[in-house]
Parts: sequence; C-alpha cells; structure tokens
Amino acid sequence: MELRESDFEELVLKSDRPVLVDFWASWCPPCKMMQPVVDKLAVKVSDWADVYSLNIDRSPAIAAQYQISGVPTFIAWASGQTVDRRTGALTEGQLMTLLKKASDAMPPLEQVPAAETNRPWVTVVSGLPRSGTSLMMRMLEAGGIPALTDSLRTPDEDNPNGYYEFEDVKAIQENTSWIDHAPGHSVKMVYSLLRHLPADRQYRVIFMRRQVDEVLQSQKKMLERKGIATDIPDAIMKALFERELRNFYGWLPSQPHLNLVNISYNELLAHPEITLAQINRHFGSSLNTTAMLQMIDQSLYRHRAA
Repeated sequence: MELRESDFEELVLKSDRPVLVDFWASWCPPCKMMQPVVDKLAVKVSDWADVYSLNIDRSPAIAAQYQISGVPTFIAWASGQTVDRRTGALTEGQLMTLLKKASDAMPPLEQVPAAETNRPWVTVVSGLPRSGTSLMMRMLEAGGIPALTDSLRTPDEDNPNGYYEFEDVKAIQENTSWIDHAPGHSVKMVYSLLRHLPADRQYRVIFMRRQVDEVLQSQKKMLERKGIATDIPDAIMKALFERELRNFYGWLPSQPHLNLVNISYNELLAHPEITLAQINRHFGSSLNTTAMLQMIDQSLYRHRAA
C-alpha cells in the first residue's frame, strides 16, 4: 500500500504491529523490480504485520528524516522505533527477516491488572466480516465468558456452530440500554459500530484479523449460497476493506476506553496454543484455555489463501 506523508505517524510510528516500509522512487529500476515482491509479502503477513511503500519524491521530509540516500531502502519498525534497515534489491526471505526482527522487538502485550480481573468488563469481539468472530465468541463462552446473544440468527452451512449475534447491537446509535446487561458477557459487533460504544465504560476488545483474500473468498461463497449476486470486483472490495482498517487503526489510539488486542485468525488455526496464550494474557490469565482449544474445528477452515 502506498503510504502518504500525512499517514506516516499514525500508521507507522503509532502502530501496535510490526511495520516494514519500502522507500522507493519511480525512476529506480530495482524499485520497480521489487514491487511485486513487496506486494506479495504484504498479503502473506497481513494478519500480523503491515507493509507499506513510500515514494521519496512525494515525501521528501520523511526520506530526509530517515536519511534515505539510496533506493530501494527497507526499514522495519516496532512500536515506533526503527529495528533494522537494508538498502538494495532483497529477496522475500530477507524482507521477512526484517519483519521478524521487528516482531521480536515488539513489547509484550499489556496485561489486565490482577486487581481488575474480577471487574465486570464488557467484552467485545469485532473485525471484518468472515474473520472468525463467531468462532471467537464460541471459544470465549467455553473459556468462561458467556455470550450476550438472542439466537435469532440460527446456524447454517456458513456458520454451523452459530453466529452468536445480538440484534440490538445493530441499533447502538439509537439505543445503548442493552449495554447495561453486557458486563461480564461477550458480544459480537461489526468493527464500524465500535465508534458508537459509550466512552463512560471500559471494554476489552478482541479484534479478529484474517488475510483479506480469505475474507473475500469466504464472503463470496456465503453470498452465492444465499443466491445473492454481486458485481463488485475483488480488487475494489479488497481496497475498501484495507482503507477501512487504516481508518480504524488511525482512530483507535484516541479511544482509551477500548482495551484492544489484535488476534490473527490464520495464526489461531495454525498455532492455537500460542494464540490462546496471547488471548489469555489479555484477560488477566482468567480463561479456561483447555476448553477454548476444544472449540477449534480445523475442518471449518475452508477458504485458505494460496
């Protein structure tokens, strides 16, 4: 994704994910050669890291600040700090090494203070459509946090274990009274509605991330089964989702009432024990992770990215 100078602070310096930035120029042949490699890497790591491109001619102040004297130059960031940099054409493996260094340099997840583990938090599960939110609701229920749901939307082929939806959530802009019943429970909420949560409460948010190509595949199959046609190209939908996520993460730092942890659906399925430990830390080590692990059904992971 092309990074604008005005977005640099929010998307790179304030990011809670590892970040790799490709500093390039339109007149640079090696830069053009690297573009498909960088684009492929961005897709591959989208569930746990961000990869951006920055044109030094369009953003000279940033290029000068980071002393870019040759292109392409790749710099990895962790929590706003540069971790490593390389100049010249690199392989995908070398780029991945830079990102893994940034990942290793990320600070440990902030744990909920022990004194607050018994606090009646409202737990919110959110993310893009088809990103594993229903699975996470089911896992939290098994782990000890009951779901706030009306069961109006029944299980089907797309979600055989249930949707865990609560219809009143969709009307949060007009009615927030249901939140009085939410402390101590988990509730599923589409990411765009998080903006309407009353700021006089504290929320533990699990934000599910999934490779966007898989989200698009899963959503397309669901619509086909329902007989709903769509003529929106995947490229446009992908760009829309990515833009929405950028806007969301730009807004998030100014919301102290949202205590958010990013959880990769892809990593949850690939390395469940490690991801469950990450979730449990977010909840002050109060969850029954053994029971949560049993809720994962690998056969339902039906739309894997190539």
